[in-house]
Amino acid sequence: MSLTGTLSSYVLGMLLCSIATVHAQQLDSTERARKARELFINGTTLQIQGNRHAEAILEFQQALRFDSSAVTLAAIARSYFELRKLELALEYADAAVQRDSTSRDIWELIAEIEVLRGHYDEGIAAYERLLQLNPSRRQLYTLGRLYEPRNAAKAIEIFERLCASQADPTMLLRLADLYERRRDTKGVLRSLERARLADPLDPQIAARACEAYVREAMFPELTALLSQWKRYDPDLERSARIWGVTFTSLLEDSLVMGLNAKSITPLLDDALATFPTTWPVMALAGTVSVALDDTVRSRSLFDQTIIASNHRPESYLEIGRIYILRSYPALAHEYLSEGLRRFPSDARFAFMLGSASLELDRDDDALAYYTAAVELDPRMVDAWVQLGILYDQRGSSDSSDAHYRRALQLEPDNALALNNLAYSLTQRRVQLDQARAMAWRAVQSEPQNAAYADTYAWVLYQLGEYQDARFYIERAISLGGNATHFEHLGDILWALGDTIGATSAWRQALTRDPSRTRLQDKIDQSK
Repeated sequence: MSLTGTLSSYVLGMLLCSIATVHAQQLDSTERARKARELFINGTTLQIQGNRHAEAILEFQQALRFDSSAVTLAAIARSYFELRKLELALEYADAAVQRDSTSRDIWELIAEIEVLRGHYDEGIAAYERLLQLNPSRRQLYTLGRLYEPRNAAKAIEIFERLCASQADPTMLLRLADLYERRRDTKGVLRSLERARLADPLDPQIAARACEAYVREAMFPELTALLSQWKRYDPDLERSARIWGVTFTSLLEDSLVMGLNAKSITPLLDDALATFPTTWPVMALAGTVSVALDDTVRSRSLFDQTIIASNHRPESYLEIGRIYILRSYPALAHEYLSEGLRRFPSDARFAFMLGSASLELDRDDDALAYYTAAVELDPRMVDAWVQLGILYDQRGSSDSSDAHYRRALQLEPDNALALNNLAYSLTQRRVQLDQARAMAWRAVQSEPQNAAYADTYAWVLYQLGEYQDARFYIERAISLGGNATHFEHLGDILWALGDTIGATSAWRQALTRDPSRTRLQDKIDQSK
């Protein structure tokens, strides 16, 4: 149905005019006006009550006998709208706008009806008519919100118009989001800076500005902003969050970090001086230092992290995790060992010390730590899996199988245990049906895992199902194939009689891992 009326609304309008004409012949104008006003007030009273719209419509319809003005028609449309009788609501609204096309309220009502009908374009078109009628801020804001999902440029135009007359921090944040969608960096920064001027004490605005400054490597502006958040908040809770957002943003952008180390380190020192008792900020600042390979500064920050946290175990564990992830296993081992001395019954320390020991190529130590972890907490699945891996690497298949199976007793769908045990069984060519079932469950659990696809392909190969094996080994390679995957591809293609393809695959495996000298023998034999 169009905004300016359909055949049905035209007929409705003609009928209303005829009703008013008949009664005009029976009553004088003063009496008609009195009747219309009285009935309209009755309808409005019922409408205001919220749950009496049907009764309100009856009163308004009686009022139409004496006055078929746009206001009365619009009131009927509003009640039908509240009753969710949208077709009727739109008919009366169209009739109303035909009588008064300059009414902002009627056009807004038409827009609301169309939006509720799911006709967003028609709703937007109705609101656009308001642009010519000196719309209210609320009406402009609603139009901007309608534009927002599908037309960022027009939404920006509306919100900029609103903010030009009155800076609204919430609306300026919306503008920042819209400019970001359009990849307009200047617009983002301009909106955030205007929002900060409008409300300099809002931590959300300050945090958003910090994120933008980090992204654009605007360190003088970032430093100036952060300096303001050392005095506004006496208890430092809001300020600490803003500094935390800043360090998190830095950690998420390695390029900015790598190119701006000299600008970042003063911020780390400032954080240490400002937030020495706020352990999350100290931990994040320490992590940034590690990412900059500044282990001297990171130790100072992490030592303060532990003090600020009252030596809680999580602070030691987090520091250890960060150092392991950033390839500083010796430092991780140092902090985790201190944690284990303080909390000897916490299995998490033994487990992470096992991981640090692996990174240090101390496999015997790792074995001892993982064993200690399962003794302290027999339900630690990851420790059982790691023990399975270590025993498998040592060729102790019985111990390896037992540890993998213990992990699967605790967590039957553990994909790593399923995959590793399946591969180990396949390499020994034992219990292949069981290996196939486990490998398939691992693939289903993580279909994008190249190692799991390779294991399933290798089981199928050992079972003589070469075509299916080829499908899964090619999937493994498409997900980032390594030397093992190409070697397996060569073996599978050889079994399928594709000598040329097998030779090419073996050559690729040898290129990726020259230590696989046995592949040269396969290549020579294929000639």
